[in-house]
Amino acid sequence: MPEEFVLPKKKTAVIAGVLALTCLSAGNAVAATVDPSPQSEYCQPHDQRIYTATGTSWFSYDSGTLKNTSGGTISKTFTHSATKSKSTDVSAEVGLTVSGVVAELNAKFGVSTSVTASYTTSTAFTVTAPAHKTVTYKDGILQRSYSVKRVHTYSNCRTSATYGRVLAMENYSEAH
Repeated sequence: MPEEFVLPKKKTAVIAGVLALTCLSAGNAVAATVDPSPQSEYCQPHDQRIYTATGTSWFSYDSGTLKNTSGGTISKTFTHSATKSKSTDVSAEVGLTVSGVVAELNAKFGVSTSVTASYTTSTAFTVTAPAHKTVTYKDGILQRSYSVKRVHTYSNCRTSATYGRVLAMENYSEAH
């Protein structure tokens, strides 16, 4: 074969190789400027709790009446007849410690729940009755029930909801 035919074959191979590299480079250039996946959102992970009061009941109490037949206000001090104690109960789905739940409830509802409510036979309470009135009183441990919806926000901004319950204890007095 003459040598003149060899050169064009070599030139053709070189040109084909350059074209192939150019196509690949052009493809890479396009791929480098176009992000195949959009950038993900970021949210600070956090929880939001929505409390709904569902009821109250007395765990334990002392009660009675104070009748005032005089023309002035009277007060009488009583002591409890037993020693009682009850702790606040929080389901795991709430995702917070008992003391954290107590703080949130007190702030949101303006109540005075505590981690543990108690009284002893030496705990005194005073009842006041206005002139010519009879007052009925209770003093003890009140249970406040709440349902809780916990919404957790993840770092990718997605959320999930779980549902729990709280039975919060409060040292409580009422007179009417």
